Amino acid sequence: MESVKINVYISCTPDDKPDLARLLEWLYPMQNEVNIWYHEDPPDPEPLSLPWQLLLFWYSPPDQRNDYAKVMQQRLERAHIYLFITSHKSMQDTQVAAEITLAVQRYIQIGDSYLRIFPLIFRPSNWKDKSRLAHFKQLGPARPLMQIQPREEGFLLLTKELEREIKSLQRNLNEQKQALGQKRLGAGYTSLPDLGDDLEGIDFEPVTRIQPPEFLGWVIVVFLFIYVLYALRPQLPSRASRRLKNAPPREIQQPEFQRENPLMPPDADMPIPNEKEQFSAPKSPERKTFKPKI
Repeated sequence: MESVKINVYISCTPDDKPDLARLLEWLYPMQNEVNIWYHEDPPDPEPLSLPWQLLLFWYSPPDQRNDYAKVMQQRLERAHIYLFITSHKSMQDTQVAAEITLAVQRYIQIGDSYLRIFPLIFRPSNWKDKSRLAHFKQLGPARPLMQIQPREEGFLLLTKELEREIKSLQRNLNEQKQALGQKRLGAGYTSLPDLGDDLEGIDFEPVTRIQPPEFLGWVIVVFLFIYVLYALRPQLPSRASRRLKNAPPREIQQPEFQRENPLMPPDADMPIPNEKEQFSAPKSPERKTFKPKI
């Protein structure tokens, strides 16, 4: 049966990131045995090139912080070992305080056999008097790691103690996993805590933005610039319209329809009617009455 992989969650403030980096260097050989989780803001997506920023000025990349916060919450709820880097800054950090609360609640529910909480003392602070981690055993040397010379001795002692805790948890979790593999709850178990080996939904993949070619963006920008200049140019009259505008006006003549017989001048001996005859109605011819002969 494959051994359960231990989930180690490291909690610290942004000011303690240098101490976290030194610790990760010493924990690197354990990466095949444990999953090491810690909070690190996702990188911002690569910005678009200048022409595409001009063309897509309204576009903004999706915010990945909400998705990353959900993933980190899942990891926090499935950790087997909690390592808290204590300092005077961490005791004032609300995020660290919320992580301590969740870890302590899980510790009360699950127990020391399947979950461990350890403070890591890198620098001097009054964590034993002001912190809720005072009831838990610190991991590593009694003195702060930054006061030990050479520092490698302090980190070596810390990693050796952590390896012992990892092997102890693996032994307990493997036994629990074997018990779950048998007939459930048949050996007197009434309930079993979560193993924490279900890693579904805890992987975070940052969004990769497709970077279109920069030269294509410049081509589109130049084309749009020329098109706008062409559309805003003054409307000059064409050559044909200017020629017609300078042409002399034509004489307006009434159109003449084609006649069947051409017009002929009147006869020379035709009398010219006077005004009375011209405007008076023509007389109707006299009607002849027929008288029968008797």
